[in-house]
Amino acid sequence: MKNNDQRSSLIWLAIGVAILFYSGKYGLGQMSSPGPGFVPFLSGLVIAGLALILFFQQLGKGVREGLEGLWRQKDWPVTLKVMGALILYAIFLQTLGFLLVTFLLVLYLFRAIEPLGWKKVFAGAFCTAFGAYLIFDFWLQAQLPRGIFGF
Repeated sequence: MKNNDQRSSLIWLAIGVAILFYSGKYGLGQMSSPGPGFVPFLSGLVIAGLALILFFQQLGKGVREGLEGLWRQKDWPVTLKVMGALILYAIFLQTLGFLLVTFLLVLYLFRAIEPLGWKKVFAGAFCTAFGAYLIFDFWLQAQLPRGIFGF
């Protein structure tokens, strides 16, 4: 077996079967009153099923490129800039607050990954940050960091 997808699907199949096995120890319950192992059992079933589908899809395929093929044509400077932006996001989230830092992160990402016009960048960043704020703060009532500005 020289196909990396087949190897990985066997690993995921083993993980799915292990989840199925251990979720049964917690008790599945009934359909009307599921037990604590019911959702993990369904998760294991989905993982194992998808792994089997991938395994059989890859049976007739030839050898794929190795790991070096995955990394060959990556834009490393952009990747490192995005990782740095995410680290700065985590650092300043408590201090400046969710809304402002999310707006600045999305604004940067829209310019760094694929440069767009400033109108689209500002509109997209505002809609993304404000939309996430509405979803998490108002709808889900999650406690988001307010920051020094109070919003």
